[in-house]
Amino acid sequence: MSRISLLFQFLRFLPWTLRFNFHYLPFSQAIKLPILLYKPKLLTLNGIIKISGGVKFGMIKLGFNQVSIYPNSGITWSNSGTVIFKGRCNIGNASAISIGEKGILTIGDNMRATSALKLVCYHRIDIGEQTLIGWENIICDTDFHSVMTTNGKTKGYDSIIIGPHNWLAMQSLILKGTQTPPFTVVGARSMLNKNYITHGEKILLAGSPATLKCRDIYLDRQNDKIIYES
Repeated sequence: MSRISLLFQFLRFLPWTLRFNFHYLPFSQAIKLPILLYKPKLLTLNGIIKISGGVKFGMIKLGFNQVSIYPNSGITWSNSGTVIFKGRCNIGNASAISIGEKGILTIGDNMRATSALKLVCYHRIDIGEQTLIGWENIICDTDFHSVMTTNGKTKGYDSIIIGPHNWLAMQSLILKGTQTPPFTVVGARSMLNKNYITHGEKILLAGSPATLKCRDIYLDRQNDKIIYES
């Protein structure tokens, strides 16, 4: 996205950006406008937002168009809990974030979700630094319903801990109880629902449910450009 295009989109939704920053942040942070919004649908503005570390203009971008094959529909926001940004963050177009009253969402530095992310946090979700999330990922820490078994009523929710330097490929489903180690690659259309930490770092998980497919593999976001041959 060019600087001119980004400036136009910023100015177009400046009133929403101003409202959002000054609603959630202390004046000393809000005045710097660290959070920029594009086409926001602000359903619930309860809860709190915290930014740890240094605060800079535009360090957090929500809803800006990143992937042209998805609707340029901005971001839907509903927050009744706590969101903690530990640095830069970019969540792209056609995405939706829903935080329940007791939910705590923590996002590490330089997390990027390209488009159509659906994130639901009613308990706890931690996303590590330098994590890349592909198209149409769903991350949800609750079943929304508990069920009865011979052992009683199920809990129905659990934490999700996504390690640093992870890459969640397109259309992955990350469910309650998921924990991934650093430098994990999750194959497209995979479903994760358990603790994978014991597999160690630099692994490929794929399948539904996901299993270990490969070791000594990881994404280097500074060196991941594909050179297409004619």
